[in-house]
Amino acid sequence: MTRHVLAIPLEEVRRHFELNERQSLKVVAPARLGAEMMARLRAKPEEPLDGNRWRHSTADQANLLCESGEFAWRHEGGGGFTISFGNERGEQETHVHRGHAEIYFSEHSMEADYRWEGSDERGTFRLPVGGVLVFGAGVVHRVRLGGLTIVIEVPAVEGDKWRGEINERPDR
Repeated sequence: MTRHVLAIPLEEVRRHFELNERQSLKVVAPARLGAEMMARLRAKPEEPLDGNRWRHSTADQANLLCESGEFAWRHEGGGGFTISFGNERGEQETHVHRGHAEIYFSEHSMEADYRWEGSDERGTFRLPVGGVLVFGAGVVHRVRLGGLTIVIEVPAVEGDKWRGEINERPDR
């Protein structure tokens, strides 16, 4: 299947957060989880989204997911993308992506601590009424969300999330 359009209604995302204890939601991913990983994570099954409009799945239904490789790309270099949603109840661990950028968009407050891998230099952003945060590959970061937030990883590289610490001493 080749996709050119995907619509994600805000009311469906809100319904997910109202009815689901897990306060994160992945709609587009590089690949669906295999049976072995699903068993290890004790996660709800995933099914491919049919059509171009995403909808919330109830507790007894599989999560609907698109693989980013299904989308028609007009650029070279490959690599899909990931779209996830989070909110203030989903605490984020400090982490780094070594192969892709991570973009956060929200109309709610966001705070982030970050440092470049291998550097002593640290920074903090506070966006009290929301905005966009973009972290390139190799930036250790932790974002605190104040409400519904869209997170895009591009190009999404499977297994690219590494735990990191803002205050650890850089490798020299």
